[in-house]
Amino acid sequence: MWAAALALALFGPLACQGVRGKGWNVVLVTLDTTRADALGCYGAPGNPTQHLDALASAGARFDMAISSSALTPVSHATILTGLDNHEHGVRVLAAGSGFRLGKDVPTLATILRQNGYHTAAIHSAFPVSSWFGFANGFEVFDSFDTTVEPGQGGKWNVLEFQRRSDETTDLVLDWLSEDERPFFLWVHYWDPHDAVKVPPASELPPDLPRTPQGQPLASRELYSAEVRYVDSQFGRLVEALRARGEYERTLFVVVADHGEGLGDHGWAYHRLVYQEQIRVPLIVRIPEQGPRPAIEPVVRSRDIQPTVLDYLGLRAPKPVSGRSLRALLEGRAEEPRLAFADQINGYDLNASMVQSRPYDDFLYMVIDGPHKLIWRPSHPERSELFDLSADPRELDNRFAREPALVERLLLHLAKEQPWVSAPFPKVVSEEHLAGARNVLEGLGYVGNEAAAPPSQWAWFCPRHPLPRVPANGPCGTCGSLRVLIKAP
Repeated sequence: MWAAALALALFGPLACQGVRGKGWNVVLVTLDTTRADALGCYGAPGNPTQHLDALASAGARFDMAISSSALTPVSHATILTGLDNHEHGVRVLAAGSGFRLGKDVPTLATILRQNGYHTAAIHSAFPVSSWFGFANGFEVFDSFDTTVEPGQGGKWNVLEFQRRSDETTDLVLDWLSEDERPFFLWVHYWDPHDAVKVPPASELPPDLPRTPQGQPLASRELYSAEVRYVDSQFGRLVEALRARGEYERTLFVVVADHGEGLGDHGWAYHRLVYQEQIRVPLIVRIPEQGPRPAIEPVVRSRDIQPTVLDYLGLRAPKPVSGRSLRALLEGRAEEPRLAFADQINGYDLNASMVQSRPYDDFLYMVIDGPHKLIWRPSHPERSELFDLSADPRELDNRFAREPALVERLLLHLAKEQPWVSAPFPKVVSEEHLAGARNVLEGLGYVGNEAAAPPSQWAWFCPRHPLPRVPANGPCGTCGSLRVLIKAP
């Protein structure tokens, strides 16, 4: 962590100068692997999260916020840039390329730093490190890049690449005492991701499932306890801001990068696009603005960046596909939003789940109001259509029964053009890529080297599916954009 300490020493004493915008602080808290229904304010039974719930009561809670991915680097890239996955280019966790945010892509950090803000990020795990391009724009970036050391037998020690939320919060509170400029602070909490670093014994339920050696096992009970513990640490951050007189002039955004399966749809982890994994908590508190009732329309994680800039009176240097949430936050009606997500598991070297779930190799999702399509281009007959208003747990697949609705949603996808039809080419050294794989394996991601990706793709029109041709573009018969599909 010496690099971050040096950055503190260099930048901490600078006085507030040249800040453009309202001069509010911005605090972005990302909750790794946190389902919306794990928080008390979202109706979690028996799992009060008092500090996050209090923020929601003071601000606004979005009931249908959709992440662009159920994968940490991909979804965080969308949060920071206001762009969807095919626009910012982060699509996988490990491959020859396609996992790193480019330096030329503007983020909240780069924009706010250019406008005079002190920018800092304090993280809890490797998958949001500079390896994935997230250090751009941060004066202080306390992550895991300089503390990665080979472990016994050439493996990485998993304990070196994540920390519990109390350790992260300690670092945050130390950082808060160093600077008086308006700041942008990104705090990342990791705890609910796994059972490696669990809350103190006093914070665990007595009947928690354990190993014969007494170690807590991954379970819904442990997951809920980890969410509660993160909430307690978020409470420490809020109290510190109150004590410094900063709370009232701080714009808060709390959002999860994705959720977790916990056994729903036969899957315990993430990398799928069912609601338990891509519907995320999103809580926003705007200074000088009173509380709002729960906001029900569909919104996207790509809407966060333009919302923050809108309220600060700043503009992004390049257009983004996200749209400010200001109208909804101020009680005004607006045009409904489409939400998109995808999982390029078939070309991700760390997506071992493809071996046990081959139909989940490539997933493209669109939500339009209550209607949700999960398109599987390599197994189109396995695609799924749900009515979320009548079937929020996605148990009734209507794909074969409503072809007209499928066609309409497919055309939304075709217009978005999110397709990936070839493996990501290698553009980084094999040595660095191998190092990243080892770290990720230590965090519970297992390699997918043996996965056999589709070797040929074609495009078809939902209205005129034949003939299929290996070229993109509009249908020559009706002019509709074509949809990706695995060639027969």
